[in-house]
Amino acid sequence: MSPFHKRIYSGISLVLLLFGCLFQVQAQKKPGIAFLAASSWEKVLAKAKQERKAVFLYVSTPGCRHCAHMEKDIFPMPEVARFYNATFVSHKINIEDKAQGEALAKQYGITAYPTYLYLSKDGELLHQSGGSKPAAEFILDGKNAFDPTKALLSLKRRYDTGDRSPSLLFHYSNALNLAHQANSPKETVVAEYLATQTPQQLASEENLRYLFSQYLGFHSPATQYFLRNQPRFSPLFKEEEVAHKAKRIITNTAQHAGTQNDTRLLQEVKHAIAAHFKDTSQLSALTTIYFYAGRHDWLPYAKATLEYSQTKANGDWQTLYESAMYLNAFAEDKEALSLGAKIMQQVIPLHKNYENLYLYAQLLQKTGNYSLALQTAKEAIAVAAQHNEDSRQARDLQMKLESRK
Repeated sequence: MSPFHKRIYSGISLVLLLFGCLFQVQAQKKPGIAFLAASSWEKVLAKAKQERKAVFLYVSTPGCRHCAHMEKDIFPMPEVARFYNATFVSHKINIEDKAQGEALAKQYGITAYPTYLYLSKDGELLHQSGGSKPAAEFILDGKNAFDPTKALLSLKRRYDTGDRSPSLLFHYSNALNLAHQANSPKETVVAEYLATQTPQQLASEENLRYLFSQYLGFHSPATQYFLRNQPRFSPLFKEEEVAHKAKRIITNTAQHAGTQNDTRLLQEVKHAIAAHFKDTSQLSALTTIYFYAGRHDWLPYAKATLEYSQTKANGDWQTLYESAMYLNAFAEDKEALSLGAKIMQQVIPLHKNYENLYLYAQLLQKTGNYSLALQTAKEAIAVAAQHNEDSRQARDLQMKLESRK
């Protein structure tokens, strides 16, 4: 090789080496929000003061489905990373770590996940939000922390000093709705706001959207207004969204009645179904199911769900799956578990996916039907492979069942 070609070859090799190193560094550098790794809360605040930035504290748990969605799909987005990395020193905690995460969650009264806390560089809480949401709304959460008309803590100060103007009550209750705080005054604030509105004002688009976003106790004015006036919401929301909200109010209240063994509240729920719904049979059946769930009375719960699956479900596989999941997790009575397996028999033709097949296999195993359990576990693994899903749990079950031979 001539000296000239040697120089060319050496130059190309150097460029390729540098490019390879650069590519390796970029591949190792994870995009998205730059959370401080394994750092104490004191170091987080010290870094915030040093960089003159506010603090974003992300609170999650390992089993939180919405947390996983935000971490996988929203936090890595370029526009999200640009805003959060330029504006905040970011830190994340696990509520179940039995250490710093659990302590901070208790300190700030966290009751739902994911939760997003926005604090000053001195650690003073400015704003709080949470839930699964699109990138634009998540960025807006961060911006609201610096807006006195939107930030939770500035609104709270005005409320605590006696401000009861409709504007303050409206914005403060909206902020509380996103915050999911322990001992939240949200229900009181919403009731105070609604009391400032005339019947004509309540029927405005802004107020109907506001009312639709509220999930409060059964006796709250917001809940009762929604139940009485469901047709008013249909022009603004899809009919299935209105129906879902109404169903959720009824089932949540029935479950609460079961938890408290409150038969009077159960009767109030049944009266509301008769007064405000056209299809009363399905909701009445669901009311019974959720009342038993609240009582943890698993055999009647299983029987009521199986009857619902055979007569009134009309394709509602989600309720059936939920019942079978609770039976698998909590029921010890073999008859109740056997009914859970029969419920899943109704689910599989409606919605065959990995989760449903795996749950069915678990129930079959618990009831001693090992052959069918093994067959179903294998089918779950095959379905997971088709959709590139994690099937470790089903594979573990398969190994356990095969070891019985």
